[in-house]
Amino acid sequence: MFWNTGVTRTNSNKLLLILAIMLSTMLLPSIEIRSSLPRLRLDDVLIFGVFALNIILWLIHRTPSEYDLGLSYHEEKSRGIRAITTVFLLLLGAMIVSNIFARIFLKTPFGLRDAMEGVTLAKYYLAATLAISLDLQDGEFSLLRNTFLVSFGFIILLSWGQFLNIANVNAWLTPFFAQSHLDNLVNANPPRVLGTFDNPNVMGIFSVITLAIFVALFYFRNNERSKTIFLFAAVGLTIKLVFMTISRTALLGTAFVLTLLSLWALFKHRWKKDMLIKVGALFVLTLLIFFTSPRGFTTRINEATNFDTSTSAQGHLLRAGNAFGYIKESPILGWGTAKTTMTTLVDDEYALITRRYGVIGLAMYLWLFLRPLKGALGKVRLFDFSSPDQGLRETKTLLSIAYVAATGAIFIYNITAGIFYNLQLMTFFALFMGLIYRIEGEND
Repeated sequence: MFWNTGVTRTNSNKLLLILAIMLSTMLLPSIEIRSSLPRLRLDDVLIFGVFALNIILWLIHRTPSEYDLGLSYHEEKSRGIRAITTVFLLLLGAMIVSNIFARIFLKTPFGLRDAMEGVTLAKYYLAATLAISLDLQDGEFSLLRNTFLVSFGFIILLSWGQFLNIANVNAWLTPFFAQSHLDNLVNANPPRVLGTFDNPNVMGIFSVITLAIFVALFYFRNNERSKTIFLFAAVGLTIKLVFMTISRTALLGTAFVLTLLSLWALFKHRWKKDMLIKVGALFVLTLLIFFTSPRGFTTRINEATNFDTSTSAQGHLLRAGNAFGYIKESPILGWGTAKTTMTTLVDDEYALITRRYGVIGLAMYLWLFLRPLKGALGKVRLFDFSSPDQGLRETKTLLSIAYVAATGAIFIYNITAGIFYNLQLMTFFALFMGLIYRIEGEND
């Protein structure tokens, strides 16, 4: 909403804003202005700053034909806007009802930190609707794709630099992204990379999202040999990057993505010889990467299989344990946001959401991800993969396939971590969501 007026009236300006937000979420950490204030991100400034500027320009320059505040869209965009607005309003409504219930009946206080939950939701909504408002044609998609590939290439180079500590990068550049996890990176054996994120686990799940895109293009697109080789190499580098983070949740997400897309491709293409070769090649590649990993990698993975000796698993359960007790006491509407009285460190986003907003809030939270997944599956079902020369229409369908796989990986990740409260990762995923809503609304 509000993206058809002011400085984002033109499609080119919307594209530039999306590129700037994407670059920020992929490459830049949050910035600490004062220790007493929340850390600030450039994408926060871009989204809310341009939104506010659009409102000001509308107030100054509006004409009778612009009284709708830029809310008029073509039908294909309007469908996406209506769908995502409904989803976000349902989640916002669940949050409001839960906080009112907790304030009146459970005497839970409500403060400024709790109100910021609405600001966070608004950011994701604005990011997603910005992506919906973009008219995605060949030129726009090429620029998005190339910018993403260059940025991801930088992440890979930096990650290898961290892994090998090339030019002592962990002493002067890595702290720019995450001071708190330097011990995990530098002193661990083997080292855990975090790329441009503040935590190896976040780097891991971002890599899995990227992997879903590469694998979908590798399996389902009719590529020239050179592009097939490029995608095969990209998949291998991305899998290796996941392994370098040694994030066990991300490894499960990788297994899910590869298994789902491999089976999907085999059944979709009726077990044809070419597809069997592609699936077999990725299987061998994954095994090769696994068996050539450092010994410390397999030791850490094996440590997770024994709960009695797994300090990581025990730590996750300990941090989530209190949440389950509160859920039993108020399961339907929860306890409200309650950031001032209850811990925010719950290593299970489903438990955290349910403790705060009850099972009703959890349902609305899940619908935030499942509604675009439903649209993506519908788009894929209507697409004829046997038709030649599909062009951008084929690419958009493959992005829908990738979203389905990435969402499944996100659901796995949320068991021991969470995407919603990671502003860097979720803002990137909100852009992805918006593109899926946009693609769903287009007429074939």
